[in-house]
Amino acid sequence: MKKKWKTLTAVCCAAALALSLTACSGSSDNAGAAAPQEAPADDSAAADTAQTSGRTDLNIRISDAFSTVDPHNLSLNSDIMLCRQIYEPLYWLNDKAEEVPMLATDYSVSDDGLTWTFTLREGVTFQNGDPLKASDVVYSYERCFDNAYMQEKVEAIDSVNAPDDSTVELHLKYQFSPLMEKIASIGIVSEAFVEANKDDQGLLGFLACGTGAYSLKEAIPDVSVTLEAYEGYWGGAAPIKTLNFEQITDDTTAITAFEAGEIDVMSVPSANWEEITSNDAFETAARTSNHVVYLIFNTETEPFNNKELRQAVAYAVNRQDIIDVAADGLAEPATTLATSYMFGYTEDHKSYEYDPEKAKELLAQAGYPDGLDIGSIKTMGGSYFEKVMQVVQAELSEIGITCTIESMDGNSLVNDCITGNFGLADMGQNLSLDYDFLKTYFNEEYINGLNMARFSDSKIQSLFEQGAATTDKEERLAIYKEIEDLTQEACAYVPLYNLQSTTAWTKDLSYTPSITGIMYKDVSWK
Repeated sequence: MKKKWKTLTAVCCAAALALSLTACSGSSDNAGAAAPQEAPADDSAAADTAQTSGRTDLNIRISDAFSTVDPHNLSLNSDIMLCRQIYEPLYWLNDKAEEVPMLATDYSVSDDGLTWTFTLREGVTFQNGDPLKASDVVYSYERCFDNAYMQEKVEAIDSVNAPDDSTVELHLKYQFSPLMEKIASIGIVSEAFVEANKDDQGLLGFLACGTGAYSLKEAIPDVSVTLEAYEGYWGGAAPIKTLNFEQITDDTTAITAFEAGEIDVMSVPSANWEEITSNDAFETAARTSNHVVYLIFNTETEPFNNKELRQAVAYAVNRQDIIDVAADGLAEPATTLATSYMFGYTEDHKSYEYDPEKAKELLAQAGYPDGLDIGSIKTMGGSYFEKVMQVVQAELSEIGITCTIESMDGNSLVNDCITGNFGLADMGQNLSLDYDFLKTYFNEEYINGLNMARFSDSKIQSLFEQGAATTDKEERLAIYKEIEDLTQEACAYVPLYNLQSTTAWTKDLSYTPSITGIMYKDVSWK
């Protein structure tokens, strides 16, 4: 099947009507989830623990909107987290980037590196009871070929076929070292279920049928989502039987609910972290995340098509000031888009440390010795991103750059940044575990997508292609170091900070936060 790349559109808004539904048509079983470690053959001990506690449900806060549980049409973090409970990939990568067999138990790679052959796990069923077949995997991958959100995941794959019901072959266009990380992001759907339930655009919306440990029971957009444990899950039924995800956008309301015991686990706003960590009723964990916050220049428009001007802005911002105001000090300064979790990350790179005098020199070199007005700078209103821009606005004024802040909702901001309807904006992104992902920020084919800077450079693009096709790790690292030098010099983005992931949960809960994503099938009551 030929790939039909579609232009990436703005983030979808959640529907306005409540939907109450079972996970799969014709089924009373429920399910969902991908696992961060080997699934046990028998989960009876965990189930006994849950029964002993007296509770089999879990209440979780969702801070942002959710818009779909279609695993191949995801953009919002909440949607990704929900689908992770319902759908599973062939393999998963844990926080240490170790391969974890999921729907496949093993694989082999041909001598030329172009054919990857996977053996499917026996006894896996979808949440309607239908057995998983290799044809479902083929259908899932071919479905990703047609969706812009999945473009980066499948672009190295030329075709997929099933020699028999338990074997899947991925045929690549070229050798592609980061393939397993892409595979870990592709949930497998039931061909029969999708064909029977897809809408006019071929999407599922809030209909779901996966192979994971939880299934979708009910979705009320802008209110809540309820998942139920699938008793027929191949890894054994999850000890927690009901997951209640409550959308609470107001932080004060969420903290009040958490302290009252109405919420069992939540990401804690930085402003409330000290309060929660001092409360003995909760367990807490804080760690630097894989999320980077950054400024974006539209490099196609004046004055931001001027590299010296972009570099002047980069030297003008004080990351620590921004962290103190926007993140209450709970973040680490970032001088590159790459994070320390990422293969290819290096500390040896050009950085733009706070230097207002250097910024003024570059501003003069750019042709603006007396400063300039850059118009509006766009941000998400009512969020920490708006606080970021308030500091940026103040610090730019110190070097002679004036601007106004234009606050807008998140969907509109993303749409404007994707379509190039901006000059300077701020954004945040959870990154993958391989440097190859950063091609989405710099390669020409991602303009009108994640390459919101609308930046292109043939040498950088060629190097990304070389890096992905190189199997030797040291050679890949050397290539990514060269890319890092070039992209830092280009300064199409200004990395600001990596958020700390601050999570709290009730002490009676056995819970371990994860960088790659929590799997609630591994959570239980003590």
